[in-house]
Amino acid sequence: MPRLTNAMNMAGSIGVDPDAFRQLLRDAKFPWHKRHDDDWEVKIASAEYSAMRTLLVTLLLRPKKRAALPIPSCWRSVAADRIAPV
Repeated sequence: MPRLTNAMNMAGSIGVDPDAFRQLLRDAKFPWHKRHDDDWEVKIASAEYSAMRTLLVTLLLRPKKRAALPIPSCWRSVAADRIAPV
């Protein structure tokens, strides 16, 4: 009997957000995935599994977006002094 896996298990096993992975899979529009509400379940070692794994690696290697750092209050006051009044 073939072993199966799905997008949530694959993403969770390496610490990737499953929702982000599933969105990337939907955006890829694989011809073998017909239903939007499907769980992205595939046989391990199949061509579909390989395609999903490739996208997962792509997501894993993407640079992480850094949160914007707050501007220190001393900088805000200096910048405010330089703005001409309207």
